[in-house]
Amino acid sequence: MVKTLIDKRQIEYWDELGMEIENTIKQHDPATAYAIIRRLRGRRQNVENMPIHNKNGILLVNSKARLESWKEFYSELLNVNSIIVPILLDQIKPTSLSTMERRRQDKEPTLDVMQQALKQMKNRKAPCKDDTTVELLKAGGMPVIRWLHDILSIFGRMNKWWRTGVRQF
Repeated sequence: MVKTLIDKRQIEYWDELGMEIENTIKQHDPATAYAIIRRLRGRRQNVENMPIHNKNGILLVNSKARLESWKEFYSELLNVNSIIVPILLDQIKPTSLSTMERRRQDKEPTLDVMQQALKQMKNRKAPCKDDTTVELLKAGGMPVIRWLHDILSIFGRMNKWWRTGVRQF
């Protein structure tokens, strides 16, 4: 009895997969069809191409439909209506730094501090927008640290000018 039920379910499963592959090909999405076939071969699963169910329970195999479903899911999750009471916002007082803390934060970093900070940065992390990696900065040695120090010093002075409105030479 159990064996016949298992055999019947296996046949249904393969028929469902066959229909899935046919539908993706009919929708002119061969990449998804090949992804399903590769998944059936038994190698590691590629989660990016796996079909998902939307909130109505419909199986989405098309990549555009999956992306739209994820967009809808996160939009509903993150864009929650909230009630903001203006009176409460007015009661929030902005914090201010003490003059001693302000001086400490405004002080230009020394070359030693910059060298120590660069040493503490982790290697093999994603590069910046300009493709600069930590390894590149570390390989530059002291000349790069001096260059970074000069740039940060200029920005520190500019920040002070913007805050006070007085340019100091």
